[in-house]
Amino acid sequence: MPHVSIKHFPRAFTEDEKADLVAELTRTVTRVFGVEPGSVSVAVEPVAPADWTAEVHVPEIEAKAGLLWKQPQYSQPIPTEGSR
Repeated sequence: MPHVSIKHFPRAFTEDEKADLVAELTRTVTRVFGVEPGSVSVAVEPVAPADWTAEVHVPEIEAKAGLLWKQPQYSQPIPTEGSR
């Protein structure tokens, strides 16, 4: 069953933003994978800017580069919270 996992710099989301993100992701995933909405799960995990390289960039982007369908376009050093 499709599971979408998003890691991001911490920020507050309104209930409307959460609902919109879940609805749009679910709509796309169900269309592309040909599954029912009930089979889709979505996780959203904040990661502090200071931890991004160690917790996300190295293990999720560098180590799994062959699985990425879209590469990030940021350059080193990894952007900090103030430069997103």
